[in-house]
Amino acid sequence: MSLNKSKLFGLKAAGIYVFVFLAVFSIARFALFISSHTFFKELSAADIFFSFLEGLRFDILAICTFCGIFLLLINIPFNSRIFIKINCIFLNIIFLFFSFFLSADIIYFKIFEKHFTTEPLLVKNHLSYFLSLAFGDYLFVTVTIILFIISLFYFSFKIINKHFFPPCKKIIFNIATISLLSVALVIAVRGGIQNRILSIGDAYKYSRITGELKLNGVFTSLISIRTKTSPNKINISFDDALKIVQENVIVNNEEIIVDSNYPLMRKRIKFNVNGKNYNIVIILLESWQKDYIDSLAGTNYGVTPNFDALVKESIVYNRFYANGQRSIMALTSVFFSFPYVKGLTYAGYGLENYGQTKLPLILAKNGYDNVYVQGDKRESDNAIAFAYFLGFKEAYGKQDIPLKYNYLPISKGYDIEGLNFFLNKINSLKNPFIAFYFTTTTHIPYERTILKSMEKYPEDGTKITGYLNRLYYSDYALGKFINKAKQEKWFKNTVFILCADHQAYGVGGITGNFEKTKADKLFKIPAIIYCPALFNPQKTDKLSSQLDIIPTIIDILNIKTPYSSLGKSLFSKEPNRFVFLSCEGEQVYFINSDKVTQQDWQNPADVENKNDKNLLLATEKVVYNLIMHDKWFNNKVILN
Repeated sequence: MSLNKSKLFGLKAAGIYVFVFLAVFSIARFALFISSHTFFKELSAADIFFSFLEGLRFDILAICTFCGIFLLLINIPFNSRIFIKINCIFLNIIFLFFSFFLSADIIYFKIFEKHFTTEPLLVKNHLSYFLSLAFGDYLFVTVTIILFIISLFYFSFKIINKHFFPPCKKIIFNIATISLLSVALVIAVRGGIQNRILSIGDAYKYSRITGELKLNGVFTSLISIRTKTSPNKINISFDDALKIVQENVIVNNEEIIVDSNYPLMRKRIKFNVNGKNYNIVIILLESWQKDYIDSLAGTNYGVTPNFDALVKESIVYNRFYANGQRSIMALTSVFFSFPYVKGLTYAGYGLENYGQTKLPLILAKNGYDNVYVQGDKRESDNAIAFAYFLGFKEAYGKQDIPLKYNYLPISKGYDIEGLNFFLNKINSLKNPFIAFYFTTTTHIPYERTILKSMEKYPEDGTKITGYLNRLYYSDYALGKFINKAKQEKWFKNTVFILCADHQAYGVGGITGNFEKTKADKLFKIPAIIYCPALFNPQKTDKLSSQLDIIPTIIDILNIKTPYSSLGKSLFSKEPNRFVFLSCEGEQVYFINSDKVTQQDWQNPADVENKNDKNLLLATEKVVYNLIMHDKWFNNKVILN
């Protein structure tokens, strides 16, 4: 009896699903290429063709990892339409997940010029934000995907009802079919028959640009999450690494180590500034880009007149760097005073389980009141819970801030009302105090103005114009805050520290014209210290970063309570300074004087400036080991 082709329904159905899944991944790759065409503009036609072709390998691995079991089950010789439909339901749901995930990855890549990695682990804490985007700015995409998935359910069930035929009962045929499918799936989820499973680094075999076109967000997230807890393998002993770091961090004539069990915890024995009992106001400027600040970049955009006025009366740090490329990393650097290195979790997701320097608690021990306000939603980056963990007695977010103007709706907050709310909260504090505000209106996306009356440039729908208008708005908010603060009694005894959290993605940084080196284009940010009663205005090229904020505040306020930090006071006379910069822990940079050392962990052989390699590796190893072994800071110092 010959084998009836209708009895191969399971194989046909599996083939159709694989084709549909590959089609949506290929469409997503094409959409990525179109939406980020400036990133891929240097590719030739051959590069594009082979990137699309080789990208199928990464697509197949992602597809079969999630769908393989269901593709196998529909080929089990059960004479049941219901069994087939149940497996198709799961496959359709996975298709829905892939569609939304790939769409989000395209948007993410357009902004950050990289695919998702471990970001999906944070989705549950930002669900409301993603829903606001899906049913707001990207409603058309959402509706299209939903309509397609409805069609997929309809036609898959219709095909099953019409074309399903009892499977072949030949035992040998069924065993051979299931065996071959199982082998094919194993090969697929490994990415081929090579010795090791396909990895993200395999996409970059020829260049980063072609590699990004080959990859997809499902694959990169899958691989990143699988490996996220593994620290970088550094071939240097901890004792040797610690000695190197201590020699470069501890200022011997100004500080002493107070407990050998916590080798970077020290207290000051000499102070460079007499600012005892002064107040501290820290303002973290969301995505403020130096390229568009006239007083820093020598340009004439005219969108930061209030910040430019402050620059004339402040200490301006021309070589100040963000230690990471995300807001949560900025908060970690500012309040924990160490950078992110591979293997660590993020603040808000387990990092608090280890002893940390908590500046608000240290200052509270010395009689300081405090408040934390952010313009973004309370749940963003779990920052309000983070603030309370740090020791802030009060913490507020977008939901707590009443609006004065009728704005175009955005997912983030509004700096005019936010800074006014912040000022009112400061006025309720006892002196001395530390107060922190995180601006938000200059957060992505930048495509539209939020307040027409504050539109500096005619809106044309581009990111640059949108960003300039939002920066103009935020600068106006900052100016109103400073001018009102000048009328308060506490103003003359207050040190204002202003710096960005990171660069503005998509409107500067790598594509910007102001900073020339790679490290500068990725990490350099504006930073000033403003306090006319204490400091004369000046511009300095002193190498510095967000890690220096805690040591600087300790120095200014003459605080003798111990603290831990990878930074140094900005007023220290110590000439030996460095900054450690991290791109998700995969690419790290070390700047020491005029030298830049780079370590790309996706390509371990790629090291620039090998003379400083040991210092870079030692820093990374010490930070990871001290944190993971809970030897960064002894909490008893502030609890007793």
